[in-house]
Amino acid sequence: MSRLNKQTLCAPRDLRARTVERARDATQKATEKANRRRSTPRWMEKALRVGLIALPVIAVGGAGTWAYQTGWFGTLADRATAALIDLTVDAGLEVQEVLVEGRNETDRDAVMAAIQVKRGDPIMKFDPEIARADLERLRWVANATVERRLPDTVFVRLDERRPMALWQRDGKLALIDRDGEVLTERELGRYNNLLQIIGADAPKHAQELLGQLGTVPALYKRVTSASRIGGRRWDLHLSNGVTVRLPESDIGGALQHLAEQEARQSVLDRDIVAVDLRLPDRLVIQTSTAAAQRRRVPEEKI
Repeated sequence: MSRLNKQTLCAPRDLRARTVERARDATQKATEKANRRRSTPRWMEKALRVGLIALPVIAVGGAGTWAYQTGWFGTLADRATAALIDLTVDAGLEVQEVLVEGRNETDRDAVMAAIQVKRGDPIMKFDPEIARADLERLRWVANATVERRLPDTVFVRLDERRPMALWQRDGKLALIDRDGEVLTERELGRYNNLLQIIGADAPKHAQELLGQLGTVPALYKRVTSASRIGGRRWDLHLSNGVTVRLPESDIGGALQHLAEQEARQSVLDRDIVAVDLRLPDRLVIQTSTAAAQRRRVPEEKI
């Protein structure tokens, strides 16, 4: 077996020198390359890459903007829509019938004017939402439902407002609903059975008053009108000329108290002018002048 001595393991001197020189050259080249790379900021490199990607997108977008501004897209869309509508008509999708449910007070011509559709119109061109909005602008209509029922029917359901009272203002009467909306000022004769309310803010508070009166039906049927006093409370006017002065609060309790007293003593049928209910649990009765005089004159002896 041969022996390896220290001299054999060592590389020749010129070989080591060449290796060191090559390593030095490689290190120098890498340093120069890195320096060149650092001379261009990283953000600029990213910006260049993004720009190359965005350039075609911007070009297409600019063309789209031009087409939009010149109306080219709109014209193309209108032509396509018209062609499609023509196809639906050829397929039998045109209006032949308009069905309306729930119309009692609303004028028929006003309904048709709001719907804006006639026989033979393309049913797919009809817009139910626009028709619904126009119907709900009519005085008598609270809510409306409009549907296209293919192939040829437009269906309308109306929820009309309900008359609540006659509102006297500026010497004239107007019919109002529970929301205080004026329904009409004409042909009011058929609504004479409704309560007449008086006062600028009377429509706003009438629903509450009528609800409380509904709990005392025997008393309610004797009330012909109600006046709003100072924007705070009500005076009731009965058919026999008696005025009932209600409190600002707890109207229901005051009316119940009066109804109980009337059932026991027939207070309202006496020779009185007014009943004041503004004091809790107490009736203050104002008698007529004739009744007061009779009480002051002693009865003649027979």
